[in-house]
Amino acid sequence: MLYKTLSLAKQLWQDGETNADALHREMRLLTQQEPLAREDYVSIADASTLEELSIIDCPTLASLAVRIGKTRLIDNLPLG
Repeated sequence: MLYKTLSLAKQLWQDGETNADALHREMRLLTQQEPLAREDYVSIADASTLEELSIIDCPTLASLAVRIGKTRLIDNLPLG
């Protein structure tokens, strides 16, 4: 589920979406479809500084953390 969510963010970005809030929204909607998952965070950040972005205009890292039961799963994917 994490990879699917990150892949969605990458696809939206590749399709021309540069608004980080739009990516956050779509990623959250997808994670909410998994009834066992509780989102800890969704991030669209500068790949060098890890500062959150509002507009994607530099190398970017999409990441998220989700809890399923007592297990916390974390993953990330560069957006180019």
